[in-house]
Amino acid sequence: MKKIISIIIFLSLLTTAVLAKEYKRIISLAPSVTQSLYELGLDNEVVGITIFCPQGKSKKEIIGTLLEPDLEKIVLLKADLIISTKEGNNKAAVEKLTRMGLDVYVMETAENFSEICSHYYDLAKKVNREKNAKKIIADSKKTVESIYNKIEVVNMQTVFLEVGAKPLYSAGKQSFVNDYNRFTKTVNVYKEINRRYPQIDIEDVLKKNPDIIILVNMGDISLQETKNWLKYKNINAVKNNKVFMLDVNDIFTPTPLTFAIGVEIISKIIYPEIFGAK
Repeated sequence: MKKIISIIIFLSLLTTAVLAKEYKRIISLAPSVTQSLYELGLDNEVVGITIFCPQGKSKKEIIGTLLEPDLEKIVLLKADLIISTKEGNNKAAVEKLTRMGLDVYVMETAENFSEICSHYYDLAKKVNREKNAKKIIADSKKTVESIYNKIEVVNMQTVFLEVGAKPLYSAGKQSFVNDYNRFTKTVNVYKEINRRYPQIDIEDVLKKNPDIIILVNMGDISLQETKNWLKYKNINAVKNNKVFMLDVNDIFTPTPLTFAIGVEIISKIIYPEIFGAK
């Protein structure tokens, strides 16, 4: 009987080893995917990235943008795995790559920190890096919970987060950004809009009179945009010198690790008396 059990265990381990494919040439079609792969220890295996992705330790081939990937270049790179995102990438281009017989893995869109962690772990399983992912997720959760527990507030401050300037866009109810507010004990002024990134008008922002304005330096948002907001001297954020510009890579490339970093950064600018100045 013991011999039979040993054989079953051996066959089970053998099957697991066969299924756990090691990818050697990976193409990432989104910055958050690229960041995830680097964190999981796959920098050397990544051979192609989009123009806005971090380069990593070794130089990668640029294969276009999120919405306009260079399909010919992707094919020439002979990747054994291509990773895209469900919402951020060009759906038609991703489907074409799949029809060409390429191995394409599509990451789901996360609406909160919990989903960021679960989708991250799903990716880790695909690339055989579950052990790495478990530690990163556990450490990130510990960081976020520690920050949350240190914050004591009576009246939560309201926050306007700008993700697009012309036209003006913010983060709505379906965006993971709301969890930045949750863990820093603040309120997103557009949390009730049931979209990820709704278009808004400046008059409405002024009416909401946010205590804090956070600008993310992506696309058409620059330091000039900070100066534009400083003209509105009657809103609380300007009166109290709480208009901040943050790096897109710290806030909008959601992995468990970068989310925890984002919570740390936002906590420092909102509560310098607790966490020290940024």
